[in-house]
Amino acid sequence: MAANELATISRSQRHLVASNATDAAGRSLSDITIELLFVGTLGASAMQMGLLNTLGSLAFVLCAIPAGHWVDRYSALRMLRIGLSGKITLLFCLMVLAFSGQMSIGIGLLLCTLLGACNVFSETAQTSAVPRIIGADPKTRTASISKLIARLSAADQSMTVIIPALAGTGFTLLGAPALLGVSLALAIFALLLAVRIRPHLAGIRESSNVAEARAGTKGKREVFAGVSHLLQHRELRMTTFVVGLSNLGLAMGSSVEAIFIIKDLGFGEFGFGLYASLAGVGGLIGALLASRVVVRYSAQELLFSMTLAQMVLVAVLVVAAFTNEFWSIALVALHALGWGSATLLFNVSASSWLVEIVPEKLLGRVLSARRLFTFGAIPLGSLLGGVLGSGFGTVVALTGWGVAALAALLCCSWSMGLRPRR
Repeated sequence: MAANELATISRSQRHLVASNATDAAGRSLSDITIELLFVGTLGASAMQMGLLNTLGSLAFVLCAIPAGHWVDRYSALRMLRIGLSGKITLLFCLMVLAFSGQMSIGIGLLLCTLLGACNVFSETAQTSAVPRIIGADPKTRTASISKLIARLSAADQSMTVIIPALAGTGFTLLGAPALLGVSLALAIFALLLAVRIRPHLAGIRESSNVAEARAGTKGKREVFAGVSHLLQHRELRMTTFVVGLSNLGLAMGSSVEAIFIIKDLGFGEFGFGLYASLAGVGGLIGALLASRVVVRYSAQELLFSMTLAQMVLVAVLVVAAFTNEFWSIALVALHALGWGSATLLFNVSASSWLVEIVPEKLLGRVLSARRLFTFGAIPLGSLLGGVLGSGFGTVVALTGWGVAALAALLCCSWSMGLRPRR
């Protein structure tokens, strides 16, 4: 491969990582600012805040399949730029309304729902763009894909830890309009970086993928080609079950986690804040390790290891309910640190495995189809965790989390062609 070609690939990868990190920073800042604006300035009720979260989830469900279809049909990089452009427009509207004092809860809900839809398009396009900017050498292509996905996840994780720590103070000192203006500036910068990304072998690979997608089956069959491919592919089905079960268990645990730590263990709100901070630190540790780990281990091996680690860490949290105060503190801290790292590496390995085995012309649609199923498990898990926690206690709900983690491990073993020992 020529030196100029290598330089172009490397430069495009840096631009994608930087655009992803900047977009993640702006997204985290705008999400927190909007929540503070709704509660502190607009006086939103608990039901209205719940509606805000529900509409965001609904936007994801409704847009997941169309986003994947359009990413494949019109190219990932083009849809990335369109998604970021839409976010810029909506953030500008939110900033102007907040500055002028004309913001209302109804208008805010509408704009935030549209903003969630733009996030679906940009996030789907970011992952789908990875194979487009990787060299064609089959010996290094798989490792390069995993490494770039790890870098994207690390950048995203870093921003979601750093920005929330600054947003609360910034809101108090500067107010919502200023923070929304910063989010707008970050989105503009992310778009400028995305414009500079150049796909490898653009005249062949990118146009070929688009042409194949356009020449494919029309109508509903083309739109739902990602769902069909996922359901027909054994490895994809099983890895989707793994991620879905992991999300199901996490949602069950999250519904009672705060009650368990604050009330049952008696650590209080301050203790829960420390717990969340440790989880963030664990995520940063995972982000630092990700690019090195994905080179040493295959995506399958890493996914199995992290699924096993998640099951063990849930067991550690359950055991904390039956020990003295010293060991409870130690076990909860171990769980928080370990969970942050394991979850990030789990997500990296699951995404890398998907990108490896899915044809590029279907990548956007399959990615969206899997997200539709895996994220669809979250509301179910939240409801189930709440029912178990209210009816039988938080320990039972956390045990349910462990059962889901065990089921995910068994599915992962099956998908790798392994069989658990009897």
